Amino acid sequence: MRYLIGSFFLFVSFIGLSQNDEFKSVISELQSNLLEVQTGDETYTHEIEHLGYSVLKYTLVEVDEKGNREEVAYEFNVADLDPYVVREETKKDIIYLSLTVDNGQKFIKVYENGEVKGYDENMLMVTKNIDNARILKDMIKKAIPMAEEIMTNKLKVETYPEMESWLEEHVVNAESSGKSYNQQLVALDDFPGNFRLIQTEITAKSSEEKQYIFNLSDININSLKFNISGSSFSLDFETNRKQKVIKVLDNGVPDGFDDEIEIFTNNVEEARDLKNILTLAVPLAEDKVEASIQKFDALQPALDYLGKFVQNIDYGDESFEQSVEGDCLMKFARIESDEKSTEKLTAEFNLIDVNGNLIDYDVSSGKMYVEFTTKESLDLIKTYENDEFDGYDDELKIYAENVEVARRIKAVLEDLIKVCERDYIDPFADMTLEQKIGWLTENMEEVRNGDETITQTFERIDDSDPDKIKLTKLEVDAKGGQEEIFEFNFTDLNPKSIQYDIGSKTLAVSFETKFKEDIIKYYKDGEIENYQDGFELSLADIETARNVILVFNQIIAELNE
Repeated sequence: MRYLIGSFFLFVSFIGLSQNDEFKSVISELQSNLLEVQTGDETYTHEIEHLGYSVLKYTLVEVDEKGNREEVAYEFNVADLDPYVVREETKKDIIYLSLTVDNGQKFIKVYENGEVKGYDENMLMVTKNIDNARILKDMIKKAIPMAEEIMTNKLKVETYPEMESWLEEHVVNAESSGKSYNQQLVALDDFPGNFRLIQTEITAKSSEEKQYIFNLSDININSLKFNISGSSFSLDFETNRKQKVIKVLDNGVPDGFDDEIEIFTNNVEEARDLKNILTLAVPLAEDKVEASIQKFDALQPALDYLGKFVQNIDYGDESFEQSVEGDCLMKFARIESDEKSTEKLTAEFNLIDVNGNLIDYDVSSGKMYVEFTTKESLDLIKTYENDEFDGYDDELKIYAENVEVARRIKAVLEDLIKVCERDYIDPFADMTLEQKIGWLTENMEEVRNGDETITQTFERIDDSDPDKIKLTKLEVDAKGGQEEIFEFNFTDLNPKSIQYDIGSKTLAVSFETKFKEDIIKYYKDGEIENYQDGFELSLADIETARNVILVFNQIIAELNE
């Protein structure tokens, strides 16, 4: 078996060598057919240089009758040529062989008198006559499939570590349009798939360093593209969904986040190889990142993990101190400080109210954060500003130093929501109907809204009939008081109408009768008024409101059985 494996690799090596040798043979024959061409006023000499793999450099020298010399050179990959448009082309007294890059891409590097002038999609080879043109044409067309095969077998990297090392070695310094770019790509050990690109742009007058910290898994491989501008050739790519998840440092100073990177190269071949390796490496990096994200199905380990990544962060002169505590009933605190002021935000919420499908991370004003919203965008997050009640909201931001922290906060929040939903215990599950009605009569707390105090009581109208209820509401403020009484049957209420009614700083649960019939007896300050089709209960906290909605629905369902 060992002999067979050894023989196989020997065979593969032999095949690869044969392909390369055959290509070299064709190019050698091509060179021998590059003949000197004389016209009425000029003499042309030319040569082909094999630069490696299937890359050639064609140099054409023109000397006129006065001895003036002009040199033009084309550097190109034979594998890029379109075999269907290799053709003869006559201009005045010269027959040229025209070569064009497939799909009209500007992959041919053009030199004039040794200076790089840019990139083009077409080049012309001088021929002696039509017969010479046809010979050169046949050779080029013969070489194209050989070149394609050579390029297919060029990059022998298969594993992710090999690709990581290859990328580190092949992002190199580049010259472009009068500028130099010192470039270094370094794989980081902190998180799988993480890299740092250090790029220093040097001109005659200045030097500027940029650093980009990014994860291969965030690259949109469909965005990988060549960027050609004058004599500059680079490989550009964007992040998935164009999210600004690339951390940028400008001369060592944090400069926010971006969604794209440009890596400069010296030629098409460097850019092509980078693109090919990145195309292979990105899916493998995605797998590694996904495998590195811990999964939780128990509350406490998930809470500990969340606490590890909810961190204090500095953004220049601005700093954030952040913390979380609690369990499914969670409390988040953030103290934001700068040179002028300090502000404290506190938020209280229940994880079962958070929409786990809409958690995401984003960037605003150069700061990355994880944002989540409540289900149905209900204002179920109670907030405090500098320890003073500030109202209710439907969203919350947790700031993150970078995308690695953000993606882990997002993942653990998603797991926590599932755990809290799974482990939620119905507080009324073991209660009888009488006990549920008793809970209502015992749990109506006094509610304060600014200078207004609201007191609410439930009473049974008839001890023998649990369906009949009397609600008394007393509202008192600096100007006086008002008493309202509502007499209703549980079974007259529409369960689907029972819902939160939340204002900027008020919390209530609203109720309506079936078909919005005016059948609720109503008194105001002791005087009987018109019948009503609904009422609302003011409540002090969201958990009480949640339980009121739940117990009303259960009572109505049991009475309707």
